[in-house]
Amino acid sequence: MFDIGWPELLVICVVALVVVGPEDLPKIMHTLGVWTGKARRMFLTIEHDLERLGAEAEQLERAKKAAPDALAPPDPSQPADEPEEEEEGDEDDERQ
Repeated sequence: MFDIGWPELLVICVVALVVVGPEDLPKIMHTLGVWTGKARRMFLTIEHDLERLGAEAEQLERAKKAAPDALAPPDPSQPADEPEEEEEGDEDDERQ
């Protein structure tokens, strides 16, 4: 990510040791590690959510291509299909 090698890391540690001091350096390094871990988890969560949303969008696009009429809003100029009602005579036939 930042492309820091061992020589650069050694220089950063020496400067931190001189600036902060040997007593406080372990606490600061621990705090820095905790923050880094939280940032990584946050970015991984965001990445996972974006991948999931992309997969859902692709699935929706495939569904639109497969059945364009099923996802289209109803045409208000055409009457809606009403369910057929059974005649009372049919129920009597089924009971017998």
